Amino acid sequence: MARPVEFVRAEVISSAMNVFWHFGYGATSINTLVKATKLKPGSLYGAFHSKRTLFLEIIDTYAGNRLAGIEAELVAAATPMSAIEALFSRLRLELIADTDGRGCLMVNTLLELGSQDDEMRQRISAHLNRIEQHLATTLQRAIDSGELHTDTSAAILSQFLMNGIWGLRVMSKKRPEPSVYDGIIHQLLLALNPARTAPDLASTPATAHTDSLHA
Repeated sequence: MARPVEFVRAEVISSAMNVFWHFGYGATSINTLVKATKLKPGSLYGAFHSKRTLFLEIIDTYAGNRLAGIEAELVAAATPMSAIEALFSRLRLELIADTDGRGCLMVNTLLELGSQDDEMRQRISAHLNRIEQHLATTLQRAIDSGELHTDTSAAILSQFLMNGIWGLRVMSKKRPEPSVYDGIIHQLLLALNPARTAPDLASTPATAHTDSLHA
């Protein structure tokens, strides 16, 4: 009996995602995708129409998985600030595990295509904005509860954290020592809330079991 089409499609998306993530959009050829997905060119075009539409579906899939991971972290945490700390603990683990320096697929694509492809930039920006909004909502909860004392708006603070996350993802391509990540994340959390002692992220649990902060 043939496997369900949905399963086959998900498998193809996963295989093609790894290729694009490794080589980037421009350097990925149809021949490379054919080899990775084990589909004939006609089947690949029949299912996805073009390299571009395949990549757009991959970006949507990747972003959806990341957003689900972030939501899981935020729901599991006991308080808003512990949620932020858990997110950065997860980010730390992902950065250390990224020994190939792949970074984030969305950030990589923005750097490669953001100035050339308005549709791609707008689509990825929309995904990243949703992540930023989750951070802003969590920070606002921390402010409202008195856990976070600040005169800065939650929106600005969330932009500050996203900027730090993007910078760390780009830096991961240098493959620095884990202590470099630790120092930067420590300072990000300390700047966010100077009145709160920044946690030891090595001992802070990341509650979700997904790649939550590929953003």
